Amino acid sequence: MKTCILMAGIPGSGKSTWARAYAKAHPNTVVVDTDETRKKITGSYLVFPPHMEIIFDQMIKEANEALKTLPDPCTVIVDSTFLEDERRTYYLDRLKGYDKIILHMIKMHDYSICFKQNKMRVKDKWVPEEVMQKQLASYVDPSPEVAKRFDEISVSWGN
Repeated sequence: MKTCILMAGIPGSGKSTWARAYAKAHPNTVVVDTDETRKKITGSYLVFPPHMEIIFDQMIKEANEALKTLPDPCTVIVDSTFLEDERRTYYLDRLKGYDKIILHMIKMHDYSICFKQNKMRVKDKWVPEEVMQKQLASYVDPSPEVAKRFDEISVSWGN
């Protein structure tokens, strides 16, 4: 079984922490991380290209390539925000070779914690608060049409 998990949540919600813990507990798991991909392409965690598809396409390429090197069963976790259906669909249309694709949403009862956790990161990875506010405002559950495209949707609560 070749599984892909798309992580959804605003910065500071615990997506990367969840992904690292999952990978540690499950052999044959690779994490494809937005921050690291962006740094590899732009030279900085804080540079956002005008066309983010450059980053998305590289992450999709890495996720699809991982299937060629990982023994079965395996899991590829795509650690990004996936806050809205447009981005979810972009990836769903391009991920190839997976038996199962899961959307794992991390939600919070109190999102102010995300803003505090953001400031606990290495300073180079801080997301500006106004960007986080916009992201929080755009975070929605998948529409019924998009939800049908996932094999599973799971939710964990960060607090």
